[in-house]
Amino acid sequence: MRRLIGITALLALLSACSDKKGSLSGDWRMESITVNGKQQPLDDCTKKTYLNFGKDSITYHTFMPQADCKETVFHLAYKATKDSLKVTNETGRIERSYYAVKGDTLTITDTAEMGGQKFTSNLILIKKK
Repeated sequence: MRRLIGITALLALLSACSDKKGSLSGDWRMESITVNGKQQPLDDCTKKTYLNFGKDSITYHTFMPQADCKETVFHLAYKATKDSLKVTNETGRIERSYYAVKGDTLTITDTAEMGGQKFTSNLILIKKK
């Protein structure tokens, strides 16, 4: 289950961005993850994860407890439409998610299928001040 949470978080993170009027410019930190309606526990290490949204790329700052909470940084290109995000992953494949911004809260919804099971995740990010 821990691996599933990590994979789900990564998929959601890979989908997080927007270029609409600069509304997502800056840093956003991970607040919570819900998978199939169930809140997933986040340890102190994973809670350090944040995203930096630029004009056409995202810089991911991920922290995973399996790697002794070492920071991993990578960049991906993206495009945003009115309600969806299209992120080009490391293999060149476009990942699509849906998003909504309310105040300082960004919600990203992603659906994936793994091993014949469908998973819907909701990632909540809070704008860093």
